[in-house]
Amino acid sequence: MNLAEILAYLREIAPEESAYENDPVGLHIEPGVPEITRVAVCLDATLPVVEQAVAGGSQLVIAHHPLIYHPLRRLSADIPSAAVAMALVRAQVGLYAMHTNWDTADGGINDTLAQVLGLVNIRRLRGTGAPSLARIGELAKAIPLRDVVKLIEEHLVCRGTSALRRLVGRPPDEKSISRVAVCGGAGAFLLPEALGEKADAFITSDVRHHEFLDAGAAGIALIDAGHAATETPGMRRLAEKIGARFPELTVSFLPGDL
Repeated sequence: MNLAEILAYLREIAPEESAYENDPVGLHIEPGVPEITRVAVCLDATLPVVEQAVAGGSQLVIAHHPLIYHPLRRLSADIPSAAVAMALVRAQVGLYAMHTNWDTADGGINDTLAQVLGLVNIRRLRGTGAPSLARIGELAKAIPLRDVVKLIEEHLVCRGTSALRRLVGRPPDEKSISRVAVCGGAGAFLLPEALGEKADAFITSDVRHHEFLDAGAAGIALIDAGHAATETPGMRRLAEKIGARFPELTVSFLPGDL
């Protein structure tokens, strides 16, 4: 399959111009072969993930997080991003990044996260500007906060660097939770918007200590479910969508080290 056909589809479902300002999405490395038969989808294009993609015969890697955020002054194996870029170029494998454009897209990272957690009446969180990252919805029925935590543990991979964190006791475990806001990745800066929508809980990641304290004082359950755990479902969904759109491609999801 021609690379241009694949990129046209990716840009259709998540236009590059919808990414946040200065977010370097798009084609980082062009494949060195004319035809694409195998595609690997991942959260991060780390060296182990790239080595796995190369070993599996992929000609294109699609990652959520961009590999090169800032211009590289030199290419050297002692610079992690440069080492990955060099490995990809040596193997003639391309790299495409879908970051905040896939976060905001219909059916992308945050819609998928909300769906995986069983929310209904899912909509964009108001007040986050355009494009909007976070989503808000309702549980099918109100449940205690302790059961929300169990639901997250059941449906997301919360281990290792993605270990579940929250401010225990504020609000109390028996607090009834119905309306839930979600934002994959680091979304605690959207806490004021979640409060404005009267969310009972806000599930995101990379929460700082003072953000837990602010949320506890405001009576909202701020839950850190881990960066990888909150974004992996949306990248798995992307792999499924690519495979469904191009059945002639072999598409795999490489989870990396969560």
